[in-house]
Parts: sequence; C-alpha cells; structure tokens
Amino acid sequence: MRNCLLTFFLLFVVTMIKAQTIQGKLIDEITGESIPFVSIGVIGTNNTTVTNDAGEFILKNVSFPIKLRYSHVSYFVLEQELNNAATNLVVKLKPAAINLKPVVVDPYRGLKLVKAALEKASAFSKQPFYGNAFYRQLTSLNGKPSQIYELFYDLEFNVSKVKGWIAKQSRFAEANDGIAFSMSNQSYLTFSLAGYLFEEKKTGKTVTLKNLNDFEISIDKYIEQKAQDVAVVSCKYKGNKKQFYINSTYYIGVEDLKIYRLENSIFNLPIKLNGSSAKIPPIATTIATFNGEKTPIPVIENISTKLYLNLVANGRILSPVINSMLTIYQLDKTLNTQKFTELTKNVKDKAIIESIAYNPDFWKDNPIVKQTTLEESFIKMMESKSAFGTMIDP
Repeated sequence: MRNCLLTFFLLFVVTMIKAQTIQGKLIDEITGESIPFVSIGVIGTNNTTVTNDAGEFILKNVSFPIKLRYSHVSYFVLEQELNNAATNLVVKLKPAAINLKPVVVDPYRGLKLVKAALEKASAFSKQPFYGNAFYRQLTSLNGKPSQIYELFYDLEFNVSKVKGWIAKQSRFAEANDGIAFSMSNQSYLTFSLAGYLFEEKKTGKTVTLKNLNDFEISIDKYIEQKAQDVAVVSCKYKGNKKQFYINSTYYIGVEDLKIYRLENSIFNLPIKLNGSSAKIPPIATTIATFNGEKTPIPVIENISTKLYLNLVANGRILSPVINSMLTIYQLDKTLNTQKFTELTKNVKDKAIIESIAYNPDFWKDNPIVKQTTLEESFIKMMESKSAFGTMIDP
C-alpha cells in the first residue's frame, strides 16, 4: 500500500511539473523598453509563441528543465535555460548593431534584394504548410473597447495566401452601449494583406515581381547580425496616391535572401461600409514575422494588424480601431488529411464563431498569446457578466 501511495505521489508530481507555465516580458537591454513580436520557442519542441504589443508572453504546458530561444530581427538571438516555472520573468535582449549609412556602391542594391527575395519565395509558391493558429481581435469605438473575439483553428497556407481553415474553439463578446461597429471579416483582411510575399492584387498597387518599377526602393539600414547582415529595404509607391496602395518595408538576409519581417502601411483600403460613410479613407498597418531558420523559404509565424477608420453614421462621428493578432504557434504536417474550408472575403468571422458551442472550461486561462492590459480588463469584465456565453453583454 505504501509503494502504491508513493507511486501515485510521484505520478502526481510529474503531472504537476508537466503542466507548468512561463510568463514574462522581453525588454531592450539598453533602453529598458518592451519589445513586441519577439519569437519565443522551446528548443527541441514545436512549442512557440510571440510577445504581444507590450512585449509580454506566455508559454503553457512546459516540462522542466527547458531551453528557450528568443529571436527578433533587430536583436541578437538569446538562448536561456530554465529549471522552474516563472510568472514574472524579465528577459533582456541585446540590440544588433545598426549601420545607418551604408556605403552606396550599387544604387540598385535594394531593388535587387527585394527582387531576389520574392523570386526565391515564388519558387516555393505551391508548397503547402499546415499549422495550429490562434487569432484575437479587439475593436475599440471612440477610444473604448466594444468587441472582442478569439479563435483557435487549423490552417492551410503557402507563401502566397491562406487557402483554408477549420475553426476548433471560439468565443465572442460585445458591449451593449447603444452603438456598435463590427468588422465582419477582419481575419480575411489580416490574412490577405499582412504576410504574403507576392500575391497579385486585383486593384491598387502592392509590391510584386511585376511592378517593382512603380516603387522607390532603397536600403534604409543594415542590421549586423552574427550570422549575416539583414538589409532593411523600403518600397514607397511613386504613382497616384488616391488609389489603394501599400508601402512596404522588407527585412532581408543579404546572404540567404530570406524575408524575416515585413511591415506594411496600407492606404485607401477599399472597404464596403453598411449604413455609414468614411470621413477620410481607412488606414491600416501590419507587421508580419517569418521563421526562416530551418526551412528553404520564410514561413509566416505572426501577423499583427491595426485598422483605423473615421466614419459618420446617422450623423454621429465614429472612430473604430480594430487590432488583431494571428499566431501560428505550431506547424503540423499531419493536418493535411483534414478538409479545410476555403477562406474568402465572404467568410464571416462571427458566423464561424457562433457555429461552435462556447466552452468556458477550454477558455479558462488558455490564450497562446498573452493579453495586453486593455484586452485583459475587457475580457474580465465580459467574463464577469457571462457575456461570452450569451454572445452579447446582457
């Protein structure tokens, strides 16, 4: 009997160890400022995450001892061993050296780098990838949070686009303040505009292999990483600024020609608005990070999107801001056996969410990406009112 109890105790201890969590924050070693969008992975596993806008992160279900790897294109890679759980871990990253005044030997160097990087990606345009993804979207109306939803789903994608998805778990809550604004397919906007390397657009001007001459392309700086320098190349549209266009900044390895980060500023975004009109054209910004270490091409791992609108509805001025973050936290080739729903602009996020029964046990302290302070406070308020279960703040 004593041996049985000892065995049970040991199994219980092992279970407790396996279920532990790490929470922390990434900061600049010199300035002390938080670092958003740092990729964090448990070495030897597929367990990964990314820091949010405030530089915060969370890793769940880790087994100790572990070795973490922190990577950001503008900082030196850091590896850290941990033997115990941590809830207030502060990690300092050392900034990579920046060369702000590169020697101008070839004025077309930036153009050549972008062209070579896009050609390299296009050679793998048909190669499918599969992974587990998490998506969170927060809508604020006139400075106040009004709507939030989160999704866990399986994803099929390539370097050009997201081909399909299967929603697994979801939840949605909306404040009932007498006014409401909803972006019905923000996830499609995130997928289609933020991270894909050379997809042709039907309207407007974006950086593609076919229209590089429409952009003023120059190298802003070099980031001197230990493995190779990373060129920061800006692409600014030179033509008619009244149409839909995107200015892009690429972070490209000068030796492997892989894209490690892509920042977009999107202007005059063509959005259909029901019952309201835009005072000024909508503006969106996106940041996408890619993992190119163990793959022949860069694989998307995180996309952050911010959409700013200024509207007039029934004579009332509304200023919605929609923040969204997509994280592919694990690649999994075995997901290719599933039947994915094709992702198009006609797919309505809320309809997908409402098609899945809300499971409060699943969502209890579950997000892959740590909530920001604003998101956390709004989620707690909605949870206190059981708003997630009713789909609206009662």
